Amino acid sequence: MSDSDINEPTGWWSKQSGKSKAVLGLAGVCCLGLLLIVVVGGFMSPDASTTNTTSSDDSSSSTTTTPQPVESESDYKASCKKISFNEINKNPDSHAGERVKLSGRVVQIMESSGLTDIRMDVNDNFGDTVYVTYAGTTSALEDSMITIYGEVVGSYTYESQAGWEITLPEIDAKYVTVSK
Repeated sequence: MSDSDINEPTGWWSKQSGKSKAVLGLAGVCCLGLLLIVVVGGFMSPDASTTNTTSSDDSSSSTTTTPQPVESESDYKASCKKISFNEINKNPDSHAGERVKLSGRVVQIMESSGLTDIRMDVNDNFGDTVYVTYAGTTSALEDSMITIYGEVVGSYTYESQAGWEITLPEIDAKYVTVSK
């Protein structure tokens, strides 16, 4: 091949046989097709901001959820039942999920990062202690009288500073009212 053949735009192509041209043409079409598939696939694939939704014209197969109304504080408190310490202490796990109302004296209170943990002696009876968690803060201090409204979680076990394992009923309080 001479330099003039390479410099000619049609020089190399015109010297190819018909079979070679067909193979090169087919390879080019395949490459373009593959490129087109990749580009279209990129546009069709979902990304983090894409939401897929489906709808159906058949109303009998679609389900609609109605948002539940938010329960008022007074309704929540009214749904909480009074329970004796002895009853809840006997088997805290069997009361898990029950809404309860308990009053007593704060033995220990710890707040951290907007969460509060309270050990409370029910009805101010020394040793009738429950462990209370509360997602919030309160004005209660050690020795404050409080009433809690919440759900029984079950048993809560921790190690005391003396190294004893202590198990108490645990209550997840929704509301904490300070009496004095």
